[in-house]
Amino acid sequence: MSAKCRGDTSTIRCRGWVTIVGVFVKTTRRKRGDKSYEYLSLVEAVRDGDRTGHRTLLRLGEVTSLRDSGQLERIIAALEHHLHRQRVDVDALSAQSARAVGAMAAVCTVWCRLGLDDHFAKVGAGRGAQVLPDAVLAMVANRLVDPCSKRRLPEWVDAEVVMPDGFGAPSADQYYRALDAVAAVKEATESQLYAALTDLTNLDLRLVCYDVTSTYFEGSPRPSDRFPSKAFGYSRDHRSDRPQVVIGLLCTGDGIPIAHHVFAGNTADVTTLPGVLEDLQQRFGVGRICVVADRGLISQDNVDVVTGHGFDHVLATRLHRDPTCTTALQRSAQPDAAWIPVPAAHSAACDVTLPDGRRAVVVASAERHHRDTVRTAELVARTEAKLLALEARVRAGGLVDAGKIGRAAQRILGPSGIGRLFDVEITEGRFLYHYNDTAFAHEESLAGRYVLVTSLTPDQASTAQVVTAYRQLQAVEARFRVLKDFMHLRPVRHWTERRVRGHIAVCVYAAVIEAFIGRTLVDADLRDPDLPDQHLSCARALRELARVRAVTIDAAGHSVELVTRRNPLQARILTALAVSTTTWNQAHIT
Repeated sequence: MSAKCRGDTSTIRCRGWVTIVGVFVKTTRRKRGDKSYEYLSLVEAVRDGDRTGHRTLLRLGEVTSLRDSGQLERIIAALEHHLHRQRVDVDALSAQSARAVGAMAAVCTVWCRLGLDDHFAKVGAGRGAQVLPDAVLAMVANRLVDPCSKRRLPEWVDAEVVMPDGFGAPSADQYYRALDAVAAVKEATESQLYAALTDLTNLDLRLVCYDVTSTYFEGSPRPSDRFPSKAFGYSRDHRSDRPQVVIGLLCTGDGIPIAHHVFAGNTADVTTLPGVLEDLQQRFGVGRICVVADRGLISQDNVDVVTGHGFDHVLATRLHRDPTCTTALQRSAQPDAAWIPVPAAHSAACDVTLPDGRRAVVVASAERHHRDTVRTAELVARTEAKLLALEARVRAGGLVDAGKIGRAAQRILGPSGIGRLFDVEITEGRFLYHYNDTAFAHEESLAGRYVLVTSLTPDQASTAQVVTAYRQLQAVEARFRVLKDFMHLRPVRHWTERRVRGHIAVCVYAAVIEAFIGRTLVDADLRDPDLPDQHLSCARALRELARVRAVTIDAAGHSVELVTRRNPLQARILTALAVSTTTWNQAHIT
C-alpha cells in the first residue's frame, strides 16, 4: 500500500495505484443505551481504481470530553495558526458604528477635481493653519450631506461620516476661525473655481444670469459695528421682523454659480447690478456676453451700465406703470402681429419693434394666464370684503373724519397689491369705492404675459432663443432654493460680518458642487427611477449614496470595517462621478 507521493496540495497524485484525495475530520455517532455520543477522527479519503474509501489516521476522541477538557480549542487554535485569515466566534461579534461613506466620498471626489483641496491647503499654509482645508471641506460637505451647526460639526465628522484618509478633525473653534479665512479669500476661491470649471465643463459665459435674494438672522436686531451690513429691508423669506443681508448670485446659463456678492440688508435690488458687472469684467476678463436679469433689477441707468460694458442684455420690464411694457403689449395686439409658438417654454411669443427702435418680445403663456387670473380674482375678493366692511362702518357712524377714513382705506389698499384696480370717494362721514375699468382692462391684457427687451438682433438670437435665454433665470432661482432649502442657508446665527460672509460663501461653494454633480448626472444620462422622464438630481443621488455605509464590527479584540454592498443605482452614480471604490470590496482589520 505504500506509494511515493509528490506535490503538497489537498489532492495528491501518487506513483502507485492508490490516490490520496484529501484529509478531513470525520464525525462518528454511536449510541449506548439511551445516550448518543459523537467521536472525531482525522481521516484521509483515498481512491483505489474505481473504488473510494476512508483511512483513519488518528482518533481524536469523544466531542464532549474534548470540549470540556479544552483540547478541542487547543487543536483548533493550533491549526488556525497556519491560516492566512482569522476565524472569530459569531457570539463575540458586536457592531460599533455604521457611518455614511458613499455621499462623503462623492463630495470629496468633486472637491478634489475642482482643485479646492490644493487651493485651501495653500491658504492654510499662508495663515499657519494646517487644518484649514479639512475644516472647509467638512463645512462644505456637511451642507450637501446633512446640514448642521458649526458647533455640532466635530460630532458629525467623528460619529456619522467617513472622512478621507489624513483628515485632521478640526475643533469647533477651528471651524469658526475657518469661516474668517473663507471670507477673506472669496475672490481667489471664485477664480479657482472658474478656472477649474472652465477646464472640466467647457464653461460657457456667453450668457450669464443674475438675480438677488435675502437671508435673515436670529439674535439681536439692533445695529452693530461688528456687522454693519445687517439691516432691515424687503424680505423674500417673509421675515420683515428680522434683520437681513441681500445676496446677489451670478450663474452661467445652465445654473453653475461663478460669483456671489453680499450687500447690506436695506440695499435696493436695482443698485446691485452695476458693481456686479464691473467685478465680472475685471476679475474674469470676459468678452462680449449677454446679461439676463429680472424686472426688479432694471432701470434705465442699469441698461446704460450694461451697454457701457459692451454687454448684450435680455431684461424683463416692469408690468405696471411702464410705458415700454404698455407699448409692446399694444403692438403685439395689432392684427398684423406675428405670434410664434415656443414649445420649450410652453408659450407663444411676438417680436415687436418699439418707437425708439429697440427690440421687444412679448410672451404669452396659457398656464401663466390661468394662474394670474385666479390670483387676481382671489385678491380682488379679499380686498373688496375689507372695503365693504369699511363702507358699512362709515355708514353706521363708526368713522366720520375724512382723514381717518382715508387712512383706513389706505391700510386696506396699500398692502393688497391691487389697489390700482379700485377708485375711492371720501368725504366727511361718507365712503364709496368702485372698480377702475381702465386698470381692470390693463390687468386683463397682462394676464399670462410679460415683456422682454433685448439688445440682441434677430440674426444673433431668434424670438424663441430670447425667450429661452430669459427662462434660464430659473436656474438661478433653483440655486437659491438649493441654498435655502437643501443646504439650510438660513436662519443664520453668526453675529459678525466676516463670519456671516464666510457662512454664505461655504453654502455657495456647496451649491457649485451640487450644480457640477447635477450636470455630471445629466451627461451620464442617469434617470430618476421614480420619475423616468427626469434626470437624477444631486439631492436624490446624495441621498442614495448616503445609504452606502462603512460598518465597524468588534471581533475578538479586533476592529473590522466593511462597506455595504452597492445596489445598481448607487454603483452607476459612483461610476459617473469617478469615485474610487477599489478598497470598498475588502474588509479592513485593525
